[in-house]
Amino acid sequence: MAVNLSYGERYGWTVVQVTGEVDIGGVTALRQRLLTLIAEGGHHIVVDISRLAFCDSTGFAVLVATRRLLSARGGRLRLALPGPEVHTRKVLSAFGIEKIFEVYDSVEEALADQRDTSDVTRPPLPAQRDAASAPAD
Repeated sequence: MAVNLSYGERYGWTVVQVTGEVDIGGVTALRQRLLTLIAEGGHHIVVDISRLAFCDSTGFAVLVATRRLLSARGGRLRLALPGPEVHTRKVLSAFGIEKIFEVYDSVEEALADQRDTSDVTRPPLPAQRDAASAPAD
């Protein structure tokens, strides 16, 4: 199963939704997308891995490197993780993900402090998609 990425803006944050598998075969697509978003001015990013089927140490390393890069530029990285009973979260917890990142149970929780309380509707994410098999930019 390949990695699939979609992204958009919410409340001034770039939200990247990751599905599929982030392993040695899919990690390049994730790394490239995150670096491109940062190069385009994204300094506040939420990576939603709540529907990720698998993430190995290479995927974790990309998230750590992205957090460091954003921090050096005055930005922030937040993660939306799957529930505690999901295998992917258990694996990432073994890596110490909660000690390294700002983690949330959903994108909505990750953005809760960014929302204007008078705005009761959520803007939809644009239908922009990348796929691991797509040609490189």
